[in-house]
Amino acid sequence: MANSLSLKIPLPTPMKEASLETTGNHLNIKYLKLVNHTGSGRKQWSYEYEKYEKEKYCKGDRFPLHWAMNEDKKKGLSEEEINNILARKEKDANRAVQGDRILLCQNNYNHGHRVTHVVETVISTAEKTNEMWTRLVQVIWVAQHPWEKYAPQTKNVIGDFLFKGGNLISANAPSIVLNLDALK
Repeated sequence: MANSLSLKIPLPTPMKEASLETTGNHLNIKYLKLVNHTGSGRKQWSYEYEKYEKEKYCKGDRFPLHWAMNEDKKKGLSEEEINNILARKEKDANRAVQGDRILLCQNNYNHGHRVTHVVETVISTAEKTNEMWTRLVQVIWVAQHPWEKYAPQTKNVIGDFLFKGGNLISANAPSIVLNLDALK
């Protein structure tokens, strides 16, 4: 009598397709950046109404992201001190490598801290233009308009983290808890 060997091979179970809204850092955000300083009292949004023919940037559009020195901060500083600050701005602007994604947060005096964009660096280095450093970036995600109504509050996306300036902050910093579900 021949022994029959029976093997049970499990059939693959269908994989559940992950929803973009529920997969953690699905946008591969590497850095966060505050676009306009909290203390500036600005009532306009940055990167919404530019000198260009469009009234706002849309997904896929490219624009120069700025690392600028606040003009009020220059008052009373020597040329050497200003150059040192600009050198730090240059270093920070070059920190992201080509293809890194940055979540842009803004402060509007009337509407508070909001997340308005996710951008991806397009070029490998920063360029100096008009006493500021810029990186060409491409829009990956942008909040629906009007931002006062639809851009999510920063605290709902990154937690209670408070920006101290416009430098890049690692999205992996221990004080940041990304909730990208808030970006709809």
